[in-house]
Amino acid sequence: MSGAQDSNALISASRRAARMGGLSLDLGDTRRIYPNGAVPMAAALEYFRANGLRISTTRISQSVASTKFLHPLPATPENISSHKVGNIVWKYNEEQSTDLCNAFIDMLEENARCETGVIESLNWCLFEVLDNVFQHSKSPFGYAMMQIHAKRRWCTVAVADCGIGIHRSFKENNVYAARNAYEAIMLAVQEKVTSKTKNMGNGLYGLMRVVGLNKGELQIRSGRGWLEYRDGEIKGDYSMSVPLVDLNDHHGTTVDWQLDLSKRVNLAEALNFPEPNLLLERIEDGAGEHCLRVADFEEGLGTRRSAEQIRNKLVNLLTLGAQRLTLDFSGVNVVSSSFADEVLGKLALEMGIVAFMGRFDLRGMTPTVSAIVNRAISQRIAEGDDRTPGQSGRP
Repeated sequence: MSGAQDSNALISASRRAARMGGLSLDLGDTRRIYPNGAVPMAAALEYFRANGLRISTTRISQSVASTKFLHPLPATPENISSHKVGNIVWKYNEEQSTDLCNAFIDMLEENARCETGVIESLNWCLFEVLDNVFQHSKSPFGYAMMQIHAKRRWCTVAVADCGIGIHRSFKENNVYAARNAYEAIMLAVQEKVTSKTKNMGNGLYGLMRVVGLNKGELQIRSGRGWLEYRDGEIKGDYSMSVPLVDLNDHHGTTVDWQLDLSKRVNLAEALNFPEPNLLLERIEDGAGEHCLRVADFEEGLGTRRSAEQIRNKLVNLLTLGAQRLTLDFSGVNVVSSSFADEVLGKLALEMGIVAFMGRFDLRGMTPTVSAIVNRAISQRIAEGDDRTPGQSGRP
């Protein structure tokens, strides 16, 4: 399930089924779901269901059902905190967009090593695109999904709505003239062009600049128009054969982009002006230091997989520009040896003990925690490689 072809087929089938009162989806041949197909399909299904269409499914696998594309998960604080946010289609309102954006970025920080500039650039792009839904589409909800492909070091994101579309937004506000949906999309990706006179008009322009500098990929579909940006080239078109969710007020828009996590990107260069580092500002304390409370990593204090995610987060924060990170152990009475080794031991080995001591300040440790951490670091430095303390030989 990916791309415009699948979502267009679903919209066409749903419009036919609406005249007959019911739609049956056979998902027996669906093995993989990607954001660029699942998100616009989820938005369309929500629209048709809200307008009385009965939807049934057959032969749906657990892996497909887990993506929630049939019933997008509301982005409430409770749902965000109790689910792994990746590989799920989320339904969000304007008040929930910031929390959802932060959750996506936290997931990226914990699960992938990112080159300089990738995380803050993706953070900015997410904020802009998630918010665009409410600035321009007249839709009360947006739909979003993010996937991380760790082996490729690749991140994919799609955001969709069933609103009025980019072309209608320009026409209703009478700011820029566009003959069709493709021309409207081409206008929307230009600098300082917006359907709202009070807005800066840098959202889709900045996104395309980030994608271009990163050598990623971007596709925007709105109404009967589409634009694709890849390898520095723009392709696009307008076609009357593209089905619309509704001919009047629900043309819909999907913004789908992919970034290479292994390639650097400079947000200030993309936007042609410096942008404050919002991610590092989130962890600044009153003294201006970048501080993380280890007690907040509660779920990661016992398992190696969770500890590995914490280590990735710390490395990404250093890559973002933090000169020194303070790890505050206040309130933590004990940590597992696996946590101490997987996070601190491996960081000390990777960076070298002198560089590690220069970049990390470990505070508030009890004598017990201090003993566990010191032993893990010294043993990891002594044994090296990828051994688990206490083992002899390689795994």
